[in-house]
Amino acid sequence: MNPAVLTSTFEPNELAFLKRLFDGLCAERGLTGGSLAANDLAARIIQLYQQGVRDEKDLQVQLDCGALRN
Repeated sequence: MNPAVLTSTFEPNELAFLKRLFDGLCAERGLTGGSLAANDLAARIIQLYQQGVRDEKDLQVQLDCGALRN
């Protein structure tokens, strides 16, 4: 298991990946950085990542499914 999952810390390359994903999804969805929706999105991205969803496409699919349920 990835040590970052156990310690809730992220390596710089993981942070860069998560930020790029977050920024791209915010742009697609028209979200501003400090909005409640953007904060919810960030929390969901991190939650999925910590659960082991590491592939960008898999993350997007999971996030799109969640958006459809809301």
